[in-house]
Amino acid sequence: MKKLLLLTVAMISLSGPLTAQTDSTTLVRETYIQEFPDRFYLKPILTVRNMNMRVEDKQRDRQSVEYEPINNTYLGLGLYMFNLGLELSFRLPSSAEDEEKYGETSAFDFQTNIYTKRWGADVAYQNYEGFYIKDPDEKFLEWKSDNPFIQREDLKIVNFQLNGFYMFNHEKFSYRSSYMQADKQKKSAGSFLLGTTFGIFKFSADSALMPASDQSPSTSEGHVIAGKFTTLGVLPGYAHNFVLKDFYLNLSLSAGPANIWTRSTTTEKTENAVKIRPVIGGRVAIGYNSEKFFCGFSMVTQSVSYGLDDIDVSGQTGNAKLFFGIRFLEKGVMKKNLF
Repeated sequence: MKKLLLLTVAMISLSGPLTAQTDSTTLVRETYIQEFPDRFYLKPILTVRNMNMRVEDKQRDRQSVEYEPINNTYLGLGLYMFNLGLELSFRLPSSAEDEEKYGETSAFDFQTNIYTKRWGADVAYQNYEGFYIKDPDEKFLEWKSDNPFIQREDLKIVNFQLNGFYMFNHEKFSYRSSYMQADKQKKSAGSFLLGTTFGIFKFSADSALMPASDQSPSTSEGHVIAGKFTTLGVLPGYAHNFVLKDFYLNLSLSAGPANIWTRSTTTEKTENAVKIRPVIGGRVAIGYNSEKFFCGFSMVTQSVSYGLDDIDVSGQTGNAKLFFGIRFLEKGVMKKNLF
């Protein structure tokens, strides 16, 4: 049996002056956004990482199959100092009961979300081996006694993702206030976004992801057992911060077309194709943000439907965080900025 690997994740957020601002622009920004140049913060964080793959059979009217890893929960600590934010998390061990029921997952997961005043980026590298089927139908449960198909220790998924986006209304709108609490949105405001995405998503298994209806998973032939998808697309979108005194809600959605180079392998052959498919990215954040205390919940996710001839493969990645933080006055060398 594979052993679970402890996971270290660094969440880096940079901020700094990019260009000289006019007095009027500075005045507008101060009306909508409050910064904390004389304070640093500490925040404990509970994070759930997301690496799911859904497979749907286009040829038959059957329930789709969703593969998930076991125990994607992390505990960490965030620090904002010298105009730089850093979060470090460690994966919590799974229980023996869960491992017996769902199997074991070997994982390395690095995700970082970067937010500045004008632009942002998401970077992720995820390497997982060992999944289980979430909510399997009766057909899968019938196979379990002879073939434990509910547990797929043979399934391996590797994902690399690089996103970049620009905020047009950065004088009035702050992503940093909702997702890293580097400042505070004082009045409700929104901004149109323009982003790009590049990604490589790969999976491989010893047997078919969705077997034929009259076969067991280990004997299915002519069905997909491996695939590689390279994605390049444009993601326009919009984000808005709703503010009521010290409480906030952020809703953000980006969607657009992407060119996807696909390579799929079955037990019989390998095929290559180029397709245009949609990519959808979303962010949600809700919480309380005052000069001394803040707390909240945030979620960042991206979903891509890759599509093959007989099955539709969808990958979903991201993270969700629950946090609480306290700001302290800076003293001495803490007042220095790296940027």
